[in-house]
Amino acid sequence: MFWKRKKKEPKETPLQDKVAGKIAGGLIKVQTKFSDGMNKLVSTMTTKKVKMWLAVFCIVSGGLSVYFFVNALVTKPKPVFKIDNVLVPEHFDKSGDEIMENPVPDEMYQNIQEYKRYMDSLGEPIRPSLLDSIKILEEIYSQQKK
Repeated sequence: MFWKRKKKEPKETPLQDKVAGKIAGGLIKVQTKFSDGMNKLVSTMTTKKVKMWLAVFCIVSGGLSVYFFVNALVTKPKPVFKIDNVLVPEHFDKSGDEIMENPVPDEMYQNIQEYKRYMDSLGEPIRPSLLDSIKILEEIYSQQKK
């Protein structure tokens, strides 16, 4: 009952059969043309020449086979793809809370205030990224003074 199960037979469509028949027919034609050409070539040669060409063919094909076999055993495989190191910013794992541990000196705060007054007197705007840094430093300074 359980041991005699029906095996599923692969379903082949008529199109697959037709394509497979055309491929097989094409290969047979190529083989036939090759054998006819070789028969014409060999029929004009003497037996000695045919044996010589057969020996040359065997030596060349055997030598190449031995070369490829030995080459596959001796050479180290080259990696298919290379994994490069990812460039990571130096302080990627720092949240910025470490800055709170280092107090901002009064002298630095005074220098920042002088720079702001100087830029205001020139009428030049402070770059946005620099202005953000200045605001953060001022906040840290005000928090540490509390």
